[in-house]
Amino acid sequence: MIRLVLILIFSTSIYAQHQITQKWLDTKPRSIAKDFYIWRYLNQDITPKQAIKALGQARAVNNKLFYRYAKKLKHKETSAVVWCQKLNAESLVNQSSTCIELGMSTYKATKLSKKQKQTIINKLKIPYPKSAKKVEILNSANPFITLINSSNEVFFNTFNECGGKFRVNNFNHHLPKELIQKFKNSKIKQEQKAFAQTIKLIVTNPKLNKIQQSLLNLDTTNLSHKSTFHLAINAIRHNEEKKALKFLQTSYKNGYFQQDKDKVLFWQYKLTKDKKYLDKLQSSWDNNIYSLFSFEKINIKPKNIVYNIQNNNTKKSDYNYNNPFVWFPILRDTKKMNQNKMYKYNKLLNKKQTLGHLSFVKERFFRYKKSYFITPYKDTVGKFPLDRQALIYAIARQESRFIQTSISSAYAMGLMQIMPFLSKSIAKELKEFYDIDKLLIPKTNLKYANHHLNFLEKRLKHPLFIAYAYNGGIGFTKRLFKNGLFKNGKYEPFLSMEMLPYDETKKYGKKVLANYFIYKNHLDKNNKIKLSTLFQTVKPSHSK
Repeated sequence: MIRLVLILIFSTSIYAQHQITQKWLDTKPRSIAKDFYIWRYLNQDITPKQAIKALGQARAVNNKLFYRYAKKLKHKETSAVVWCQKLNAESLVNQSSTCIELGMSTYKATKLSKKQKQTIINKLKIPYPKSAKKVEILNSANPFITLINSSNEVFFNTFNECGGKFRVNNFNHHLPKELIQKFKNSKIKQEQKAFAQTIKLIVTNPKLNKIQQSLLNLDTTNLSHKSTFHLAINAIRHNEEKKALKFLQTSYKNGYFQQDKDKVLFWQYKLTKDKKYLDKLQSSWDNNIYSLFSFEKINIKPKNIVYNIQNNNTKKSDYNYNNPFVWFPILRDTKKMNQNKMYKYNKLLNKKQTLGHLSFVKERFFRYKKSYFITPYKDTVGKFPLDRQALIYAIARQESRFIQTSISSAYAMGLMQIMPFLSKSIAKELKEFYDIDKLLIPKTNLKYANHHLNFLEKRLKHPLFIAYAYNGGIGFTKRLFKNGLFKNGKYEPFLSMEMLPYDETKKYGKKVLANYFIYKNHLDKNNKIKLSTLFQTVKPSHSK
């Protein structure tokens, strides 16, 4: 579900009041929670004036908000912008240059015939020369030669945005060393970020074998941890293990987060079988698939996993766990923790419904050196088979940290972060009246999530693939198999796990798999599993 931002929703009054009013919105501070309700408010029977006022209160105007706003506004120019943005490539060909500029992405342009692309070029050449240049590259007799002779900006905009299929068919050639050096030496931050994206797109597409060879001798000066790690993965795939180790050494130095450092140590061990890397991994305080792998290797248990929270404050506080505007100041306040604050929040967050809140605060207090794997909502989750319980807890921990009224910037809702379009579809399948607000009630949210997991598990089987599909969609996950990932090989499935094109889904899958392993062994003590067994079964054959 594309990048998730954890917040809470004020749900108590909304459950009883489905119609959102401007008066109610006026009392709420800017937040993603408010944006969600503005999005819904813009779908009600309101005037253009009300729509303008509501949008002015938004924290971040995304396409979802803007499209609904434009529909209500009934403003000719605004409606025209939305109309152009929604047109397909062929329909845009006959529009004005301004409309084409608004709606024609590089990817859309690849869908056009040569004649249609030339029409676009002619219209854009004078008013929008950079956009025309991109289409000229796509339409040239030799797109690759035209591409490498363009400016850095045009190169990145074209290569990074043209889509995987066009990239493979037209740009899979060796890049000149001078061009790569020019990219790497750029002092423009935007171009540095674009070059990092180019490296990722090249490395994570198994079909770009020729252009990948251009990166094998790349100087890593000024490159980030992420880019140097991608270069290491590229070298491994091309059987250049010595070069990979050099890239990994730099990547480790540039790494900041513990999981990133653990990932590098894991690959250094895989390439060398040198126990010193395992020894370093065993000192990790982060419970990820790499550190857990090292613990299993020498048969020791992680020491920093906490399953239960002991709270001796028996007097229930008046904290309203349904009110996000009480939670926001806590989020700010707990960025820097001390003993007095922890004492205060132990007293404040002492209800069973606030276990997620408290575990979040405690992890901050311990500077993430302790990992809380709590098991709330047992009255609902406990009715499912143990394996499903482990999967639900694994996903919920990653999605919402068990805060029942969470919502994301994409408006995914509740414990399991279910998107409105999906929850509406599930309600229809269950033949239930659809009430979007009920997705903020744990029992309903978990019921819908379980229904969706039934669908995914029948088709994908393995918890890693289910996690990928839960985050990125089942179509995305099956395309991974079509692109040749997760087949037998020397470093599988680990190599394929690093080859996902979406960073969010890549990290998400690893985190959920680690969560699943921990929860499965905690909940099902009679049928414990090994992490190595989970890795061995990560194959497309374990999907339908």
